[in-house]
Amino acid sequence: MSVLKIVATITVKAEYKEDMIKVLHEVVDKTRQEEGNISYDLNVSVENPLRFVILEVWKSAEAIETHNQSAHFKAFVDAIKGRIESLDIETITPIY
Repeated sequence: MSVLKIVATITVKAEYKEDMIKVLHEVVDKTRQEEGNISYDLNVSVENPLRFVILEVWKSAEAIETHNQSAHFKAFVDAIKGRIESLDIETITPIY
């Protein structure tokens, strides 16, 4: 199986923007150190500065599951509760 990619789009509440940037930086830094992670890039929308997009590339579904069970990811999930407007996660895989 080829690599798996995830596009995670998070729109934060305006009053939590600065706090959420710190939380996002922390999860990105720790995730980039994971064995199964190929890349984990944090982006912000040009049209909406409250919308952040994380582009993830993983070696396998097992690597994603390991990430989802990690302490730093669980802390991230707890930290965003009540501070975001929306969260959309889509797993994709290259076909060409």
